[in-house]
Amino acid sequence: MKKTKENVVNKESSSNKNDKLNNKKNKQVTKDKKWSISFLKKKNDSNKGKKKYKKKKKNTRYVNGRFSLDIWEILIIVVATALVSCVFTGLILNHQFRKNINYIDTELIADDNVQEFLEIYSEIVNNFYEEVDEDAMIGAALDGMLKFLEDNYSIFLNKNDSDSLSESLDGAYEGIGIVAIGNVVYQVYENSPAEKAGLLANDEIIKINGTEINLENHELITELLDKDGENTIVVKRDKETLTFKVEVAKVNIPSVSSTVIKNEEKNTKIGYLQLASFSAHSYEEVVEALEELEEDEDITSLIIDLRDNTGGYLTVATDISSLFLEKGSVIYSLENKDEKNEYKDETKEKREYKIVVLVNSNTASAAEILAAALHDSYGATIVGKTTFGKGKVQTMTHYEDTIVKYTSAKWIRPNGECVDEVGIVPDYEVNLEYGENVIYDRQLDKAIELLR
Repeated sequence: MKKTKENVVNKESSSNKNDKLNNKKNKQVTKDKKWSISFLKKKNDSNKGKKKYKKKKKNTRYVNGRFSLDIWEILIIVVATALVSCVFTGLILNHQFRKNINYIDTELIADDNVQEFLEIYSEIVNNFYEEVDEDAMIGAALDGMLKFLEDNYSIFLNKNDSDSLSESLDGAYEGIGIVAIGNVVYQVYENSPAEKAGLLANDEIIKINGTEINLENHELITELLDKDGENTIVVKRDKETLTFKVEVAKVNIPSVSSTVIKNEEKNTKIGYLQLASFSAHSYEEVVEALEELEEDEDITSLIIDLRDNTGGYLTVATDISSLFLEKGSVIYSLENKDEKNEYKDETKEKREYKIVVLVNSNTASAAEILAAALHDSYGATIVGKTTFGKGKVQTMTHYEDTIVKYTSAKWIRPNGECVDEVGIVPDYEVNLEYGENVIYDRQLDKAIELLR
């Protein structure tokens, strides 16, 4: 089965965040640095019971002291060689890992280290005293290989993990459908299990399946949810204590939402655009949202909310940036061990809004690329808290049941800085304010203030 590669400045899962994407609109195919490893079962090397045979003497011909063959003999050798090559290739391709092979890199196969690996693999498979789960063993070997890199973003994903990642990048996940800040529900997704059960924004989660929740252990919210059964969630709402039964299900996450913020006193209208992720359809959703906002001719400014956006497809972030920047403006640069490439806006489309970008410590990866491009190449103002600081790009190679994801480059913002482990420092650092069962969004307040 053909493998595919794509660049992501990836959406971080909750587990990866702690150590913290087939077309132009959703996936970027990387430069082909094609390689593959093929595995061939080795026959038992034991020589016991084998007979020794003496070589038979045969007549040979020499011309001017050199060995000579007739043309028909040469043709036979050529054909025989081709047949042997086909058989050998067929054996390799028929191995259980044939599904991962694009083509055979003969130089890699000839490498001494690869040969040694194949020999050890064959030895174990053929001679271990019990049956060996070959898929699991190779998975463990690949996992160990990527862990050796000591890079938090280079990982081997088995079928379950790869399915989860693909779902999240496609705008879906397994959960109840809420966004929580601390232990307070910030947003409830439409048609989600949480909405159907009756949970509302500003509900304070105080208990999940018997475990008390507070600001100190709020990170346990996702971990405590039973994915195979009914969850008992207790919340405080207007001094009332309420209990809800909520089941985990696949939740479709709208990556983009928009509205108009009106100020009747000053007769101003500000467009508000929230990007929750850079999933497969985010570009199209942004275009649609902008068209709806631009139906109101009075909108001259825009708030782009990237808070808690942990990234996604690199090409999607690039395309969204191009909706605003002037042609020729630098979006970002990619730097690997061999070269540095600059990526610029190639479209004629341009907008002239006054823009404020909202960020926080969970704004990461592709979201940081967009924030940096709008700030450095457009002149947008950034408000909030310093971003996560993920300045690395991963290449994902998709196999039939697994994904290998590894860091292939680092990205550089238009001003020449690398944000990795540093983040983007906002022009105005503003905190959220927590009250009793309520969150005061001082960051949004500041953005509105700057645009009025």
